Amino acid sequence: MSLHSGIEPEMAQMMDRLPTEPRVAPRELRDYQREAADAVEADWAAGIKYLGVVLPTGSGKSTVIGELTSRAYRRGQRVVCLAHRGELLDQMRRDLIAVDPDIPVEHMGIVRAESDDHHAPIVFASLQTLATAHRRLALGKRDVVFWDEVHHAGAAGYHATFRELVEQGGYGEAFMCGFTATMYRSEETSGRAAKIGLGDVIEKIAYERDLRWAIEQGFLVAPTGLTVRIDELNALNKIRNVAGDFHQGDLAEVMEAAVEYTVDAIEMHASDRKSIVFAASVDASAQIAELLNERGNLSAAAITGAMSLEQRQPIYQAFRDGEIDVIVTVMVLTEGADFPMCDCVVMARPTRSRVLYSQMVGRALRLYEGKSDALVLDLAGTTRHMRLIHLSELVHGLDIDTVEVDEDGEEIDPNLCPFIGEPTATCECTECVEAREAARRISIKREGPVDMTPIDLLADDDDTLWLRTPKGVHFVPLSEGWIVFIWPRDGRIESGEYAVGAKNTRTRRGGFAETGVNGEPVYHPMATAMRKAGEWVVDSGFQLPAKFASWRRGNRAPSEAQVNLARRLHVVGAETFTKGRLSDEISIAMAKNVLDEFMEV
Repeated sequence: MSLHSGIEPEMAQMMDRLPTEPRVAPRELRDYQREAADAVEADWAAGIKYLGVVLPTGSGKSTVIGELTSRAYRRGQRVVCLAHRGELLDQMRRDLIAVDPDIPVEHMGIVRAESDDHHAPIVFASLQTLATAHRRLALGKRDVVFWDEVHHAGAAGYHATFRELVEQGGYGEAFMCGFTATMYRSEETSGRAAKIGLGDVIEKIAYERDLRWAIEQGFLVAPTGLTVRIDELNALNKIRNVAGDFHQGDLAEVMEAAVEYTVDAIEMHASDRKSIVFAASVDASAQIAELLNERGNLSAAAITGAMSLEQRQPIYQAFRDGEIDVIVTVMVLTEGADFPMCDCVVMARPTRSRVLYSQMVGRALRLYEGKSDALVLDLAGTTRHMRLIHLSELVHGLDIDTVEVDEDGEEIDPNLCPFIGEPTATCECTECVEAREAARRISIKREGPVDMTPIDLLADDDDTLWLRTPKGVHFVPLSEGWIVFIWPRDGRIESGEYAVGAKNTRTRRGGFAETGVNGEPVYHPMATAMRKAGEWVVDSGFQLPAKFASWRRGNRAPSEAQVNLARRLHVVGAETFTKGRLSDEISIAMAKNVLDEFMEV
């Protein structure tokens, strides 16, 4: 289908009547925003209809949506922009006006709750409203569909609405692009019953940039972390895990018991900042806001999902105008909130969810006059064994300044037991003994150079065995002599961009898994390249090797055949290695022979 097909005569006549000079100056797009829009249209022109764009929170995804919407509208195409929150719809509409102020406001409609501008050439519609059949059908045929926060596509209800649009709404030939900062599984779909993946909606990622890139390029401010140890939150260690995160009821009970300490931490460490506090429950949010106001050092207001958008707007404006210092929220401001003056997020709602953590931290990263950094105040610092997400994981590859302090603001020595003050290496308290035992179990599971290999810290927990050649090429050993690897641009690790390749170490056959114009390899950030490498392995029928496989554990001796092969490959000390360690050394020696000669060091 051509991008220009399907234009109705009345739309073409309407386009002819548009003014030739804009009433106000349109927003100037950043280079990467224009590149993203161009990449989407290039893939559409190549016949790939369902695309994804990944840009970090705060980098202007809705501006890209506005640019693409403007282009489609000026081709005479009918557009629908989808989202699951009213704030997201309003933001997309506002940014479209900024990008193309010449579009008449009556051509931009809202379909949400009682608003029903289904006739407009451009419609911003909530997925919840379109779950009703007659509201979907009233939209009529749409040529282009944009979906903001598309990582929610795995949620059964949203996915069903989208499929109904495609199958019954006449959108089968429409072009679609979904936008997100976190193109990986949302925890709302991570339970056993989950049947829908992002691959069921997105055929290809047309354009991607990560958080580290945006910070290094100066498009976002760098976050700093402060972890506050509050003894009363030790109970977080015992909370159940449900669908990848804390059990909500248990978490609310613990956090509500620590409201006073939460307010103490905010006043001590963020009194001079504009903060958004993520609370664990409606009661906790109200209590935190009330106590902040009662003490009088900071002014605060609470926002909950039970409030209508109209009720929330005055609080948003007061925060923007400086009339209040703190907004306390329960899951309302994780997506689509545009408060660039915010320079602190307070994690009064600890999480194990990468998606949620990324969204919460992203609230404070936008550029703003006079703003030099963003403070992430983490109130889960008492816990030592929980699998929490941290800044170093979220912004992989950046040097992030993170400090742990006690309730009095004193920096904590990580080498001393927080409970009795003895060195953690020899302390005999239950917590330190358990921590040392956990570390010992991990260390004996893997014996080999892979321990120094960085992994994709934003992806779901991964047991895939990644190794690294002496010159730094990361690869996964497969069967029959094959390896899949990620190749740094120009053979230079410092490039930070990688292409996925596969090669047979015996025959030297192979090549890059994804090529673009003129057969050139397509490069991605490391996390994306590693994910795509794993997908290539599965799609190609190979078995992904597991770094925690049972045969690697303990001190099993290598076979005679292993030792002989290792000697032929000039592996030094082959007889002294365990079976798992020698297997890795053999794989590294074979990969080195076909990869390292092309590296620039």
